[in-house]
Amino acid sequence: MYVGDFLKTLDRVPSGVPRLDGLLSGGFLPGRVYLVVGPPGSGKTTLGMQFLI
Repeated sequence: MYVGDFLKTLDRVPSGVPRLDGLLSGGFLPGRVYLVVGPPGSGKTTLGMQFLI
């Protein structure tokens, strides 16, 4: 089994943003820390609020 295949089998926490979940193979891995960076207006706060709601 390849590492990529193994990661796809792990449980995920949905981000609340369907298209982002598609890019992340279903959402964030639980127990991990993620840093969201980008210029002003790129949607960092919106992403954080969607995740919290």
